[in-house]
Amino acid sequence: MEARIHLPQGKQKSFLEAVLRKSELSVDQLAVYCTVTPRTFRDWHREKYFGPHKTFEKLARDFRVTLPKGETLTPYWYVAKGASLGGKKYLEMYGPPGTLEGRKKGGRVSQERRRQDPLRYKALGCNVAKEFIVPAPSTELAELIGVFLGDGGLTSHQATIYLSALVDREYSYFLAGLIQRVFRVKPSIYERINDHSIRLAISGVYFVNSLEDLGLKRGNKMKNKIRIPKWVLRNKQYATACVRGLFDTDGGFYFHRKRSGIYIGWCFTSYSESLLGDVHNVLQRVGLNAKKEQEGRLYMYDLWSIERYMELIGSHNPKNIAKFQSHLAVREKK
Repeated sequence: MEARIHLPQGKQKSFLEAVLRKSELSVDQLAVYCTVTPRTFRDWHREKYFGPHKTFEKLARDFRVTLPKGETLTPYWYVAKGASLGGKKYLEMYGPPGTLEGRKKGGRVSQERRRQDPLRYKALGCNVAKEFIVPAPSTELAELIGVFLGDGGLTSHQATIYLSALVDREYSYFLAGLIQRVFRVKPSIYERINDHSIRLAISGVYFVNSLEDLGLKRGNKMKNKIRIPKWVLRNKQYATACVRGLFDTDGGFYFHRKRSGIYIGWCFTSYSESLLGDVHNVLQRVGLNAKKEQEGRLYMYDLWSIERYMELIGSHNPKNIAKFQSHLAVREKK
């Protein structure tokens, strides 16, 4: 590819018109003279394209026409300009390359395109967010909301429930089945030997978004001042089911000794004052009077209240059921 000449606006047209007059040739004849098509020559005349520098010098020399001064453009001169424009467009769309801001912006653009046309990106072999249908309100859903409020957590792409591998193994199996029934997704189960923990995880941006729509919040639960969602509190059955999920994860039965014998106690722990208040109010609605004697804790001491709790609300955590039944068995022997 040869160099081009960039003449001031209007000068290229006037130069070629002068060549046509001096040569007394037609456009088609001059095109042949320049070894180009008539269409190309007309494009030069309309200043659509810059003319070849050597060809214009030849025309000026052969037909004694002065060639105006202009800028010589080296071969592929347009590449740098195109790259510059392309770079500006890239910055506009994706942000600066190689920076955290740029990567974030590029990621957001990519995710938005995948949301708009998931089938296309799935066919290309790209990862596409799993579709998820929000389940209808139910007692089982409300119980899982309580579980997530208790020992759960949300990130931008994953919902997780943390349990003890020492005492909650059977309960983890129950929760895995409950999640599958309610959400129609199978959670992944991980166990860590070093800290004796079990983790139930459900991945998916849409899943996390759906839990947020149901009233949960991602991030630090204390900073977010978590509470039982309003749709749960408005329904007595949903509210008690939610408290069951909370108690089975962040509460439990314990035994305390007095001179007259060993007694069972009920305790729920949460350092979120708003959540603790919601649990206390739900218990009062069903006639149970839990006492707040320590910061972040609710207690019930008398056996009547505890039996009433198990009758009205109950537990799905085998460790709680076992402790309650063992205490009743001991009392019956007396």
